[in-house]
Amino acid sequence: MVGITEISKPVAKKTGLSQKKAREVINAFLEEVLEQVNKGESVRIAGLGIFERRVQKARKVRNPRTGKMMKVGEKKKLVFKPSANIKYL
Repeated sequence: MVGITEISKPVAKKTGLSQKKAREVINAFLEEVLEQVNKGESVRIAGLGIFERRVQKARKVRNPRTGKMMKVGEKKKLVFKPSANIKYL
């Protein structure tokens, strides 16, 4: 898995920023994306995809331990729809 530290190295080289500053910019960007999605906005990043929040309706599920049916309330989910530019291998 690649983290922000590993991503910040090439970003720093490409932009001429220090690695610390590149990491700060990446973190600020991610915070803003999450803030907008939490407000109910969809965030489209060209070439990457769309981040949005969707509501999953309440439903009945089966408890795997007991086999009994139970109700699960509705919940909000973060959904990412990838761009057609992302290649699946």
